[in-house]
Amino acid sequence: MSRFQRSWAEVREGMALAIYAVRSNKFRSFMTILGVMIGVGAVILVNTIMDGFTQYTESSIDKIGSNVMYITKWAPGTDFDNLTEHERRRPNIRMVEADAIREMCPLVKAVAPAKRAFDNIAKYKDRKIRNPDDFRGVWPEQAIVTDREIEYGRFIDQNDMRRAAMVTVIGPEVADALFDFRADAIGKEIRINGWRFTVIGVQEHIEDFFGISENDYIFIPMTTFDKLYPKTERVRLMVSAVSRAEFADAMDQVINALRRVRQVRPEEDNNFGILTQDRFKDEVGSITSKVQLGATAVASVGLMVGVIGVMNIMLVAVTQRTREIGVRKAVGARRKNILFQFLVEAATLTGIGGIVGIIFGALGGLAITSVLEWKYFLSPLWMIIGLSLSVGTGMIAGLYPAWRAARVDPIIALRYE
Repeated sequence: MSRFQRSWAEVREGMALAIYAVRSNKFRSFMTILGVMIGVGAVILVNTIMDGFTQYTESSIDKIGSNVMYITKWAPGTDFDNLTEHERRRPNIRMVEADAIREMCPLVKAVAPAKRAFDNIAKYKDRKIRNPDDFRGVWPEQAIVTDREIEYGRFIDQNDMRRAAMVTVIGPEVADALFDFRADAIGKEIRINGWRFTVIGVQEHIEDFFGISENDYIFIPMTTFDKLYPKTERVRLMVSAVSRAEFADAMDQVINALRRVRQVRPEEDNNFGILTQDRFKDEVGSITSKVQLGATAVASVGLMVGVIGVMNIMLVAVTQRTREIGVRKAVGARRKNILFQFLVEAATLTGIGGIVGIIFGALGGLAITSVLEWKYFLSPLWMIIGLSLSVGTGMIAGLYPAWRAARVDPIIALRYE
């Protein structure tokens, strides 16, 4: 018999003895693996939930639009407590920036500026809905940048812009509040802040973004908004690149256009900021990874408890099987054989606990992500980590008992009762 075959035979024997011990001493075996099961289950549960949260956030960010840049007055991470006087006089984003990007940036697919009015009320007959900050003037390109479909009717077009038409596209929540059915809104005349608008479209419903509704917007043509609110200059600006492959080049063109129109000198830093979907994802990923690491560390406390439990019970097992150890040594078993046998037994016991913990953790994660309506994702990596932790726990916990078993004097062991 080769060395490998002998080693494999010892592994099989150790596993068989561990399974026999589970069957013969169910309560003791359960107590042995309980801490490991809880620890591994908690690790799988936490990471399944966090992976589901990450998937949810990334899909939510993607729903805002495709290949989108957000032009802002301030760059991400600005320290507003230590602004220089020059930074305090920084101009807001205005329509001139939107015009410049549209004219100077061939790799930009669409530009979507938006102006906002506050404290708004929309009414239809005896129904009404309050929209504190979601009554906006937009360009027709808004639908292209946000990549959002119209459920009924149509979106604002260039003809509406030329005529400064009193037409509006409403979100599904607004339609639900004012009408019995969303399709009924098309062609109806509603009042928004006292002005009469004809509804020409209802947007499709999408999931809220971190609790922020994406379904209660009221859009009107930008020219109409300027006619009603001539003093509003501040603009929220979104830009979409022609493709993902040319996104970086499109961003360079946007930066050059903004620096030119905002009169930034070559030696000066940008007096604006650009946020991207990738940056949002990176920031969310950074936060979730830290939370995931901390939660995993807390969940791993159960494994520490499991180490103590396994060690104590394996020490009892060594005492109970002293005579068996003496017999094995009497027929030729060496110390390393005894050591290896008890390590395999301990690893098998905790491995069983790890498998049960993975099952419970996976089922718990499925239940929680289903309730939260997040995408369920059980990472094979965390399953491997969980199983490795459980087996490793058994190896660590069983090391001292196995060492004690290996050092038992065979003559004394044979006399042991």
